[in-house]
Amino acid sequence: MNKWILLSACILFLGACSESPQSTVPLYQVEPKGFAVVIPAVGELEAAQAERINTPGRSPMIIDWLAEENSWVTKGQVVARFDAEQLLLDSREEELEMMLLDMDMRKQNAQESQQQNELDSDKVLVGKEFKFVDAFAIDDLRLYSKLEIIDTLSNRDYLGAKEEFIEWKESSIDDRNQSALAVLDIRKGGHQAKFQQHQSALSQLEVIAPYDGMLVYEKNWRGDKASIGQTVFPGSTIATIPNLEKMQAKLYVLDKNAIDLEVGQTVNLTLDAYPDEKLEGEVLTVSGFSRTVKRGNPTKYFELLVSLDEQSTTLQPGAKVSGTVNVTNTQTKIVIPLQAIFNEKSENYVYIKDGRSFTRRPVKTADKNLYFVEIVEGLKAGDIIALSVPEDALRSTYE
Repeated sequence: MNKWILLSACILFLGACSESPQSTVPLYQVEPKGFAVVIPAVGELEAAQAERINTPGRSPMIIDWLAEENSWVTKGQVVARFDAEQLLLDSREEELEMMLLDMDMRKQNAQESQQQNELDSDKVLVGKEFKFVDAFAIDDLRLYSKLEIIDTLSNRDYLGAKEEFIEWKESSIDDRNQSALAVLDIRKGGHQAKFQQHQSALSQLEVIAPYDGMLVYEKNWRGDKASIGQTVFPGSTIATIPNLEKMQAKLYVLDKNAIDLEVGQTVNLTLDAYPDEKLEGEVLTVSGFSRTVKRGNPTKYFELLVSLDEQSTTLQPGAKVSGTVNVTNTQTKIVIPLQAIFNEKSENYVYIKDGRSFTRRPVKTADKNLYFVEIVEGLKAGDIIALSVPEDALRSTYE
């Protein structure tokens, strides 16, 4: 009896060893299903129309005081004030430079007057020498020898040349003086222009609201809003007074998720503060390239502006929203998970189950969303494919 029990156990053991181990490759059965390209997005509400409040002047200024954000302001009310200390220092520096240039110009004029006086003295002396030569010039050979007569004539020629030289030097001094004064005047004009800019900025240290409305501070390219102590540049927008009757949404889509985004696509939105309030809209613009939206964060996003089909009093500037962009409508198609697609030498393929093994089969793809891709050729409903590389395919690769 014990022999039969032992023999039966051996047969069962050998049978178990002869069976192939069960495959651990995850599988997916291909079947038609509803498919749509829907892109998630996040952002905030903003006014479609707003009156901008820009930094005045022509030089950078430091913010000294700001009115409270989201407060109601009236026309003529001060909403921002800038620090005057640096402007006063710069203005005094330019004023000093102009005073120094005025001194240089007076010095130049004094030098010209001195040189002109010296030339006038030389001209008087030459005139006297001319008179002396003319008074004692005798060309009678009976009184003077030929050498003495020639020497007298030479003296006259020398005095004539000296007179011409003095006239040339007088003209040259005037030209040099005018050129030097012109250079100094140009330099003074540059400092004068800067001085006037600083004086203009000093007269515009306070920014006032042009209209009644809610004050909303604008974000700069780094995503920072205006704050006390911040340096702002001329013409930059520090705040807006939005038209609350016409709101829109500014959305950000992660660059790797931005699939076929276009103007005119519909958008479904939800207010983060009011999850039950649903909004619908349409894409107005899509940025041409992705960029970072937060300082210190390298993640890049595409920016979308979305119009809203309906307006309500709960829509306020800066309210956070979440939503989806409907790139394509839901249609029944043959789709498979993205992880089931493999690529080699620009050819897409899948591993299809064939009995106990897998066969590599090329496929042609079309639209895709974040999870699935449409198959237009190579698979049919009922096919079973691998969601990872099968073990036999890995073995053949390494062999």
